[in-house]
Amino acid sequence: MATETLKKLWKNEYFQTAVTIALIFAIVFSFYFGSQIILGTEYPALAVASGSMLPTLNIGDLIIVQKVDPAQINADKFTGDVLVFRDPRNPSELIVHRAVKIEKKDNHFLITTLGDNMYGEKDQFSPWNSSLLIGKVVARVPYIGNLPLFFHSERNMYVFILIILIILAVLMLPFSFSSEEKLGEEKKLFWKIDLQLVYFLVINILIVGFLIFSLWGAFTFWQPGASPPQATIFGMFKDLEFHENFSSEAYLSQGFITYRIDCQVSDGTRVGVPTFSWFQFSLLVFTAYNSWKIFSFVKAWKLGKQT
Repeated sequence: MATETLKKLWKNEYFQTAVTIALIFAIVFSFYFGSQIILGTEYPALAVASGSMLPTLNIGDLIIVQKVDPAQINADKFTGDVLVFRDPRNPSELIVHRAVKIEKKDNHFLITTLGDNMYGEKDQFSPWNSSLLIGKVVARVPYIGNLPLFFHSERNMYVFILIILIILAVLMLPFSFSSEEKLGEEKKLFWKIDLQLVYFLVINILIVGFLIFSLWGAFTFWQPGASPPQATIFGMFKDLEFHENFSSEAYLSQGFITYRIDCQVSDGTRVGVPTFSWFQFSLLVFTAYNSWKIFSFVKAWKLGKQT
């Protein structure tokens, strides 16, 4: 009896949706705590809240931080590592600047840093003791860091939760319609197919829209918790144009699911940070989703012919 009840429960589409959402949350939390171990730091991911590293790091970027031995730090105003360290005046605050000079003193290192959007030979924190070092930035993910900055406002947190609930409700619409038992079989099948088609088209429109934005889009909005309090998210080519505003020329290079933009400045080329490519990711999602749906449609069509 218990086995039959569990089987019946598992076949319930609402239950499957709830389990899927729970698994997603479990994977996210496992990934975060697992990344602390893999990257060797208590801060494996941080949101950029300041414009001192523009254009290399934009406000709202999520930076991936890896533990680094101070002796292995590359310090140079063009190719130096981008470091995360504690503010010497307020250790609870974290700073993200580029290493421009490092020297050994007794049993520690003195590190001099400077923001890419700052002038002079060093920032106001330098030189600082290597005991304040958190790690170096190995990658950045645009857009994602805007969410934790946005949550600095309680009202904005509620708005975001409301949006998530609306999205979940929309995603569950096909399930609720397909479970109506009062409709006739032909009418039920018609509505089910019709809604699946609408759902398929809406998903594709959203993916293609985001794909286009990830190349040429730009959107500016008020960003609480940031300095300055306005942030702009860029598509890849708009990001290239943005870099050119800070340099005489900018160079775009691409890897697998990443791109990097280097800037030609007055007396050298400043190296950028590997950046997650939302365009390539969207293209992969578009291809995988449509391949899966086409396979499902063909499979359903073959079963229909056999019956």
